[in-house]
Amino acid sequence: MTSNVWVRPARMWSGIILFAFVTTHLLNHAVGVFGISAMQVVQEWRWALWKAPLGATVLYGAALVHITLTTYRLIRRQTWRMPDDEVLQIIFGLSIPFLVLGHIAETRIAGSFYGVDEAYHAVLFRLWPDVAWWQSTLLIVAWSHGVIGLHHILRHRHWYPRWRVTLVVLAVLIPFLSLAGFVAAGREAHAMAPPQAISQEQRAGIDDARMMMKGGLATFGAGVLALLAFAYIRRRAAATVTLTYRGYGPVKVPLGTSVLEASRMHHIPHPSACGGRGRCSTCRVHVLSGASDLPEPFGVEGRLLDRIGASANVRLACQIRPTHDVGLRILMPVLGEQRAREEDEQQIQEWALEQEATVLCLDLRAFNMLTRASQPYEIAVLINRFSSEMTQAVENRGGRVDQMHGHGLLAVFDTPAGGASARNALHAARDMARVIDLLNVEIAGALPIPIRAGVGVHTGPVVLTRIGADVASSSLRAFGGTITIAARLEAATKDMLADFVVSEETARISKLDFSGLKTRDIMVDGSDMAVSAYMISDQELLAQVLGGTKTVTETKSQTAMAAARG
Repeated sequence: MTSNVWVRPARMWSGIILFAFVTTHLLNHAVGVFGISAMQVVQEWRWALWKAPLGATVLYGAALVHITLTTYRLIRRQTWRMPDDEVLQIIFGLSIPFLVLGHIAETRIAGSFYGVDEAYHAVLFRLWPDVAWWQSTLLIVAWSHGVIGLHHILRHRHWYPRWRVTLVVLAVLIPFLSLAGFVAAGREAHAMAPPQAISQEQRAGIDDARMMMKGGLATFGAGVLALLAFAYIRRRAAATVTLTYRGYGPVKVPLGTSVLEASRMHHIPHPSACGGRGRCSTCRVHVLSGASDLPEPFGVEGRLLDRIGASANVRLACQIRPTHDVGLRILMPVLGEQRAREEDEQQIQEWALEQEATVLCLDLRAFNMLTRASQPYEIAVLINRFSSEMTQAVENRGGRVDQMHGHGLLAVFDTPAGGASARNALHAARDMARVIDLLNVEIAGALPIPIRAGVGVHTGPVVLTRIGADVASSSLRAFGGTITIAARLEAATKDMLADFVVSEETARISKLDFSGLKTRDIMVDGSDMAVSAYMISDQELLAQVLGGTKTVTETKSQTAMAAARG
């Protein structure tokens, strides 16, 4: 287990270096839409980075480290049951050496050892169109392998959900532009004068080098297969340990098997959002017996358990490989009806996801007085009309009603992320105020007092969780401190005699002009935290903020608020 301290980071950083090389290569191809001359200029810059002694050493060293450590990881696998995206990544990774071999022979080896012209015009003339499909396949496979790996690294970062759409667009756009540049430049190369032809001696040398690389690759592949077979036979013949799962009973697994691998081998439902890389903690287990025989958590496991404040005898199933019999309990159940099925990261994210959102909390004022002074049917008409109109106001601005209770609601605006969601929430708040004014006009004769509402708006991280037996029949609910703060801001509207209380964070993210509006620090119940927020007296002032036209009306509104408080 001590190898995990450096093996995982080394494999990760070597992969990042290789992905950086592929990215610069594809961006160089993309410039082909502007012509071969533009590609050549960018290529000189790229060569200055990757052909320099330091750059070449880092690149080839990263390739050697990544291939070696990835092979080591494959050989150590105890089971081949894994999430679909991991299967795809492995298939792509194993395909790259076979696809890239010819490309290396025709470019780097041909230029460095046999004096063949490596300029884009000459290379494209040789590649287009005879091996265009082969090169395109290599491009897509190598890029997809890197994108999946980068996704595994970043998906548990707190900022990743906010940037996910942008990164997906880039992940699709870069290879598309690269292919477009390759096609355009390949056609241009054949429209130009042919480059110097490769001599028979050069071709013979390149072909010999290609055959040597094929032989080396075949030998390496045979060696890996032999090691996999040896590891399999060794596991079958090795001693076993018994893992006793609470609720599932005992299972026997070979020594060296992680608890997560044991769960997969025996079809025991065990969630793991990161695929067993020690990044998410969803696979954690409570060791009921045999904990003293396990090594103390350290490295990736130790840091993660410290970060989440795990209690004693709680361990990561992907990191512990028992050498003695243990009893354990899986702490995080697999959600949904398909409990016997292995959950992959996409399925887990369908059930729970943390991301930034703007939360709007609205509550009708003096609702108890309304219910006492009105007939039950009148209240039913009011609530149904209120619910319908408020839901429409939220959904028209791209939000989602998270909770609807008798005299209020909670709405979440999480798409698109960032300032647009904050602005949409504020526009929805103004629309709600307009709807309440219309309701007051339409059913004024049936109400003892006019309807008034207070609105609190705050932006921050929320946990979106599905509640239900399966994804299809479940409902999406939001949880977290952002909900609590939005509700507290709504409650503050009564004390501040304002219709809207908007947190400073929402104002900042929305990029609207709140200058001149006074802020107040509002204490959040159950904590010592104070939230700074803007007081907006009525919908006219909010409309001015949204329209960027705050004038003397703002001063009048604030004066009226001050007079009312006085």
